[in-house]
Amino acid sequence: MEVVNHHDLTELRARRRKVDARLGLRIQIIILAMEGRTAPQIAASLGLSRRNLQEYVRRYNRDGLEGLKDRRRGSNYRLLRIDQEEQVKGYLNRTAADPRGGVRRGQDLRRWIEQQFGVLYTLPGIYALLHRLGYSSLMPRPRHAKADPEAQAEFKKKTLDEVAKIAAAHAGNRIQIWCQDEMRFGQQGTLTRKWAPTGSRPPAVKQTQYDWLYVLGAVCPATGQSVGMISPHIDAKIVSIFLQQLSCQIEPDVHIVLIWDQAGFHNPKAVRVPENITLMPLPPYSPELNPTENLWHYLRSHYWSNREYPDWNDLENAVCDAWQETCTVPQNIQSICNAPYLTEREVRV
Repeated sequence: MEVVNHHDLTELRARRRKVDARLGLRIQIIILAMEGRTAPQIAASLGLSRRNLQEYVRRYNRDGLEGLKDRRRGSNYRLLRIDQEEQVKGYLNRTAADPRGGVRRGQDLRRWIEQQFGVLYTLPGIYALLHRLGYSSLMPRPRHAKADPEAQAEFKKKTLDEVAKIAAAHAGNRIQIWCQDEMRFGQQGTLTRKWAPTGSRPPAVKQTQYDWLYVLGAVCPATGQSVGMISPHIDAKIVSIFLQQLSCQIEPDVHIVLIWDQAGFHNPKAVRVPENITLMPLPPYSPELNPTENLWHYLRSHYWSNREYPDWNDLENAVCDAWQETCTVPQNIQSICNAPYLTEREVRV
């Protein structure tokens, strides 16, 4: 092992006799390493693990005898300097924003920190560092491989400008931004987490039958309003019926800007759009820009998971019960479907 020559052997031996046994043992590691002993030889003679003694040599090389002293523990203790922690945060932010990469395991970050800064963390230390820096292990939001991040950013940037243009064309009306989507809900259901004894794997019902229905929903993230409809199938005719239903349930002086995806049954040439609704299509492959998707995730995880549905009527009842309990409360919609890029409640000209 290579040892930085902070002190000669004579000085180290003198220091070893003047300190307590713990620090003396660590100085002895350095003495033996400077005498040319290998890590396995030192480990065997002193009854230590190779990892521990290599860590003490690394600390001595970096900080001299100060590096061998017991470290102060506590919530403010840091192995990395503050500027190095900022570099760690920058690395985590960059990789978290990359849909094709990112730090998945604490071991990956532990290895990166050791390569970048020569600092060896334990895994519990890595997890403590991550939590202290404000990071959690989160389930990623799915992103389609064909999604265009630049087109998505442009859409978010220009949405309210487009809404203002629509408002100018409908002077005197209150403009509300709504978002619409459909989902298929069937007997195969969804599995989700549940509390159980540590170390166990609790059972949950997972059907393999194939009956299903479609739920059409539209929400206004600003006001918390929502409109829903159940259908046994989906096509442009069903979508037209839903839009007519939405049109009838808004106030007479409101004009809706309806954000939705570019599904085949959303084709403006095939769908009858009421006069008080203007359509605004999302960029292709961009469900994450539609806050209605958050509602589907919420309903699946909170109401429709780990359950069995014997027939179509049970599916329908499950949808109605969840919708009535969640979507008729404006505060729920405002929270679940919050969309930061839609910052204005309404636009008036």
